[in-house]
Amino acid sequence: MRIINKAALLTALLSASMTLASTFDESRIAASFLKVGTGARASAMGEAFSAVADDSSALFWNPAGLACLRKTEFQVSHNQWLTDVKMDHFMLAIPAGGTWAVAWSTLDLGEFDEWTGPGSLTGRTFSVNDQILTFGYGNSFFTETLLMGASGKYIRENLGGGIGGQTYSMDFGATLNPWMVVPGTSFAVVVQNMGGELSGFQLPMAVRLSAAARKAGIFRQSSAPASDNYDGDSEKRIVYPWEASNNDGGDLLISSFEVLIPKTGRTELHWGVEYWLNFVALRAGYRYRFPRNDLGGMSGLTLGLGIRGRSLQFDYGFDYAYAPYGDLGDASRFSVLVAF
Repeated sequence: MRIINKAALLTALLSASMTLASTFDESRIAASFLKVGTGARASAMGEAFSAVADDSSALFWNPAGLACLRKTEFQVSHNQWLTDVKMDHFMLAIPAGGTWAVAWSTLDLGEFDEWTGPGSLTGRTFSVNDQILTFGYGNSFFTETLLMGASGKYIRENLGGGIGGQTYSMDFGATLNPWMVVPGTSFAVVVQNMGGELSGFQLPMAVRLSAAARKAGIFRQSSAPASDNYDGDSEKRIVYPWEASNNDGGDLLISSFEVLIPKTGRTELHWGVEYWLNFVALRAGYRYRFPRNDLGGMSGLTLGLGIRGRSLQFDYGFDYAYAPYGDLGDASRFSVLVAF
């Protein structure tokens, strides 16, 4: 009969989850992996993204942002996180009477040795992993002045040895775009991870409050036709330089600020900037946790870049993000997307 030493299993799980626990400083919640950011673009901007979200990754950050999509978009994101922890996300968003989206996310904590007793290995291993299936919808109202969205998640946790659990949660988001008053600004509020429990512990419920501003033509004016500089459905919404029909859309600066207020844990402040010059973007951000960042070094800093382009009827893009976590190591994220 196969027996997994419970003490060894607990030790393995604790060592695997120490990264999450020490990073987020929350030992009283379940499924801390729900707080790990999705997508390289948002991560490079210090995770100050709720008021910026306008691609398929909005399903995670603010489902209201799904309403910004004009084309079907498929995005794949890989997160090479700490201590060999890996996360992968597969996202699909389809505009149809609003925008519908679905995502499949996996967290791989690696493999661990199986024991039959103290100091006795079986030679076999077991894996620890989690899966999240997410469905969401976003739509716009009053000529895109108000965006609203919601998403539902099915969360399954596999701790190995037949130990695990499953639960459900929901996110709600709203974005206000006062284009007619202050063009280029947006304000967002998001409630994340409302719902069930895992192993008797609550999910990491949190509220995000965010603001963003956009300014085009700071260092380089667009030479594209005037009609290219605004979205056809909303004359006050500035579009990205890479969308210009003559490949010379000038530049665009986006700055954002976000406050994360968790139900359990410490309040966080997030800053982010994104600078577009034609089809290339440079990004930077910073995350600060009250009363201090505990990981030392340059933890809190984020950097990244992105590339966008068009070919025939397709839009495509690549994003990369880098984030140091002090003594725990560094994290890298890659995202690839295509829209049609």
